Amino acid sequence: LFGAGVALVWRQADNARRARWAEMSRRGRVVPVARGAAGVLLVVVGITGFVVVQGAAGQLAGVMQAALAVLVGVALLGGPYLVRMVQDLGEERLMRIRAQERAEVAAHVHDSVLHTLTLIQRHAGDPREVARLARAQERELRAWLYRPEGNGREDDEPATLAECVRRTAAEVEDAHGVPVEVVCVGDCPLDERLGAQVQAAREAMVNAAKYGGGGPVQVYAEVEERTVLVFVRDHGPGFDPDRVPADRMGVRESIVGRMRRNGGRAALRGAPGGGTEVELEMERAGS
Repeated sequence: LFGAGVALVWRQADNARRARWAEMSRRGRVVPVARGAAGVLLVVVGITGFVVVQGAAGQLAGVMQAALAVLVGVALLGGPYLVRMVQDLGEERLMRIRAQERAEVAAHVHDSVLHTLTLIQRHAGDPREVARLARAQERELRAWLYRPEGNGREDDEPATLAECVRRTAAEVEDAHGVPVEVVCVGDCPLDERLGAQVQAAREAMVNAAKYGGGGPVQVYAEVEERTVLVFVRDHGPGFDPDRVPADRMGVRESIVGRMRRNGGRAALRGAPGGGTEVELEMERAGS
């Protein structure tokens, strides 16, 4: 028992050193502490058993008192140094994390923000292009600042409806140079039918960017208990939906037809001079 306890304590010392190197997680710190406590307990039990077997049980109380006094003395003498060492290690780790964050911010500013500022200088005579570049950089910077830590999905396909709608609006804005304002209320996982709904919304955004008179396009997405609603609105010259020519496949097939094929509904409301609103409704999976 004594040997097993000593082995556990020494193994704990090695693990503690490796833990500082690897910066173990909060849950990972529990196992080394429990292992060290078990080692100390085994050492105490081993010493007690040895004393009892040797027939010196009567002296056990005195031995334990002397050992306890020695431990208390060591703790009193070495405690301040141990506390200071732990504090120094924590401060060093905090400084290292801050240095890494500053380096990451500096790299991002160099790779993204300064590049955008250079492009703005080159297009200083084109206010529309300057506005597009500024909005794109603002959107990208916000996404970078508020991204979840360690998600590792920055360049992957979007997994939720709100993320997909925002990314689609950003792509339309960059492609056509028209501001696309997005408001999302609620969120849910993205599936095949909701993906089709976003594709229909993309076509509506493209039409609004092309024929909306150059003004901002407004997109509103709301996730309800049973349905998902997406509205795309512009303030352009508008049109009469009942008088759309038969060859306008963008409205009939890419919007209305796509929603119908996937079990959804599309409605167009507009009037000459009053802008256009496209409403897309889709039932959620399992509802």
